Amino acid sequence: MMLNFHFSLNTPKIVPNNLDATINYGILFLIVLFAVIFQFVLTFVFDSDDQYIIISIISFTNPLIAAVVAFVIAHRYKNSHVFGRSYLLLSLSFFSVFLGEIIYLIYDLVLKVEPYPSIADVFFFAYSPFLTAHLIFNIRFFQSSIKLITKLWISAIPVTIVVFYVLFSLYEIDEINFDFYYGTVFVLATSITLTFTILGTKIFKKGVLGKSWLILLFGILALTFADDWYYYLETFGGYDLTHPVNILWYAGYWIVVYALIKHKEII
Repeated sequence: MMLNFHFSLNTPKIVPNNLDATINYGILFLIVLFAVIFQFVLTFVFDSDDQYIIISIISFTNPLIAAVVAFVIAHRYKNSHVFGRSYLLLSLSFFSVFLGEIIYLIYDLVLKVEPYPSIADVFFFAYSPFLTAHLIFNIRFFQSSIKLITKLWISAIPVTIVVFYVLFSLYEIDEINFDFYYGTVFVLATSITLTFTILGTKIFKKGVLGKSWLILLFGILALTFADDWYYYLETFGGYDLTHPVNILWYAGYWIVVYALIKHKEII
């Protein structure tokens, strides 16, 4: 799969003046530590009913918080050609996950219908296109052209991730089923998003935006690995409420929120 793009340099309507921020790695460590402790307590202290309630609340509050923070940034720079539009897309990406989680719970708790697959998956899937659009919007503005070698590894990363997903999934199942195909589509979408996050981090690594983009990369990497792991588990029914994959979702969203706070400080 070769992804061809022509990136052009545009002139923003508003160029931010405050361009300084530092990464507090202690905060990142505490986020990961708290996510691990939270999962440990949830697993060994609460019963299954309480686990379901707590995880359900966390599952829609985390993306909602991320959506709100991104929207605050978008509103602050609503007249900016770059930041206003791109952060609105970012807000929509997390808000779509929030809607997906709410619809999932309605299917499960109210309608008493199997929520997987369901219309909720449309909103879960929308997360990746919106987030990828946010990334491309920023990359197009700050990078005038993309070298051939960059295009090659841009294409190679999602292909590699999907191949590994397919191989590991086929190893676990006796025959190709619906969950396998369903998961492959989502894994491809999230891997493309991850690829553009890496590209953005590479572009900004020597600039002041590099610090916040590096944090964002950590968060999206955690969320992507969690999503891919989850769809792999679903191919053979291996997911449950106490599975360690939940730690990656908790930490991923909290790291993303921290990255957005750093973005807000910079721009």
